[in-house]
Amino acid sequence: MSRESVEFAERLKAARERLVATNINDAALAVCISGLGRLEEALRKPLRVVILGENNSGKTSVADLLIGQGLLPTSVVSNTHVPVMIAHAEQAAVYGINYEGTRIRIDGDDDDDALTDLSYRALQVFLPIAWLRGFQVLDTPPSVSPAMFVDDADIVIWCTVSTRAWTESERAVWAALPARCSRNALLVATHKDGLDTEDDISFVTQRLKSLTAGQFRDVVLVDGESASDQDAPSDPGWSGADDLRAAVSRLASDIMDRRSQKAEKIVRRLARLTFHQFAVDEVRPEAVELLLRWEAHTRRLLELLQQEQTTVPEAIEALLAAYAVYAEKLRPGVVRGDDTISATASRALAAPVRWPRQTTAAARLVQTLASDLTGLLRMLSGHSSFTDPTVRAEYQAARAIVLTLADLDGAFDALGRMMGSSLVSEQV
Repeated sequence: MSRESVEFAERLKAARERLVATNINDAALAVCISGLGRLEEALRKPLRVVILGENNSGKTSVADLLIGQGLLPTSVVSNTHVPVMIAHAEQAAVYGINYEGTRIRIDGDDDDDALTDLSYRALQVFLPIAWLRGFQVLDTPPSVSPAMFVDDADIVIWCTVSTRAWTESERAVWAALPARCSRNALLVATHKDGLDTEDDISFVTQRLKSLTAGQFRDVVLVDGESASDQDAPSDPGWSGADDLRAAVSRLASDIMDRRSQKAEKIVRRLARLTFHQFAVDEVRPEAVELLLRWEAHTRRLLELLQQEQTTVPEAIEALLAAYAVYAEKLRPGVVRGDDTISATASRALAAPVRWPRQTTAAARLVQTLASDLTGLLRMLSGHSSFTDPTVRAEYQAARAIVLTLADLDGAFDALGRMMGSSLVSEQV
């Protein structure tokens, strides 16, 4: 996972915990907190690495290289006729899943039956290995179609034997899998020890890259024999363990960055919806009429835009100018002061810009802008009725957190870039 992804997950957790600590009973805020929690869970979910390949292609040896050479229980290494899921736990354990779906621990001292004598449809191996905190490894049996395992895969590894790599049967099976598998896939050629010289290794590597161009993100050669041989010297350089882990880490970093980018968009949307609804019933009585007038004004502007009786630039200018007026009426001094809510809009008002063209996308941007400004005005019009300073402070804290998550500065910055402003950095 990249440093940026880790930092984003931590910021998300901190924001959620601060919102929880406000102890505010608000339906919109509760939905926001719940949504942030689910996003946190998704971001912290280990990536699933699915290892595929034909019979005797060295899949279990590759799994052993990934988690740490020789760390898989020998009973698991010698029995690969069922799917084996390897995951993290504070204590090592092996479980069998029988055909009724019952999970049975099979590594205890009271287990009199050999693993080979038991009939299970899957095995689960839990190991206290730090690397497994971010990954789950699924070692698949050759007797089951690979298509059965790729739906939940984040990273797919196809194992082939170096000395007979990328056969016609392998091509056919890989081609039948969903095209998305290639997005985060590695081709791992095992039994590198079967090649005589470094020139042979280089030749096989280049040949595989040429034959499989566009189907895998990278090709890695590993020594599967040393991974399964407990008496073989442990040399991550020769075995290919370092190269394999590095390739998986690069894919994982890309995946987590994409996850974080998607999560950021969801967080901004969730926060926007929250502040649009946050404390909507707590509007000061004297502010109700002003809000109704503002909403009528924005509806009329959007109708004129839809009817093409006004342009996008004119609509944006009118919205920002009206916002400044209404914000000042709701909270005198807020537009000309240092308040972060109004400062964005007032600076955007004063900046020289080149307006966007009249397009459908630009019209949607105006609608989004109107919705955001309405939410901000509702916030300015609320919460003052609370006489208890502690309660009022909690609402103010929650409002600030939600606005930060909504990234309105970023939204207005994007608006400025779309309008071609050269002074965006000074505006927000």
